[in-house]
Amino acid sequence: MRTQNNVLPEDILIPYFGKDSALVGIEVGVSTAVGSLGMLWRMPNLKLYCIDPWEHRDLEPYEANLAQEVHDGAYAEALNRLSPYTDRVVVLRNRSDDAVDLTPEQVDFIFIDGHHEYSQVVKDIKNYAPKVRKGGLICGHDYGQVPDVTRAVQEVYPINDIKTGEDFIWWVVS
Repeated sequence: MRTQNNVLPEDILIPYFGKDSALVGIEVGVSTAVGSLGMLWRMPNLKLYCIDPWEHRDLEPYEANLAQEVHDGAYAEALNRLSPYTDRVVVLRNRSDDAVDLTPEQVDFIFIDGHHEYSQVVKDIKNYAPKVRKGGLICGHDYGQVPDVTRAVQEVYPINDIKTGEDFIWWVVS
């Protein structure tokens, strides 16, 4: 496993693809869209599909367990943050399993930071990785921080293919 000093998704995407490349990406797990905003702001030719159900679910200790009012507030904040980019962003208020068919068949990257339970991380990878074009990136967050995420990524990909950066970001080349 190779470690590089990268912090945000765009800190991996820009060196790999180039800042001005015309890209299509999918982000699973948006919350208040801080990450989405960073990608859209720093990558002016990015079209981004943002997937999050913004719903309460009884899943300890995950963020989904927050009250529905908190999720509704995060959704409103996400829409507000993303409002300057309405021509380049598609917001899908769906669970990731239900949004697969609502996204393009071929994209340049997927960034997975949704529900962190082992089985869901595996499903997100298996559902979305086939959409990533050859040479594209399958990325995510919380590798090495959340045991279920680490286990899922290592189950799907050979350890030597997994690259990591700061802030627990991981990626593999499709």
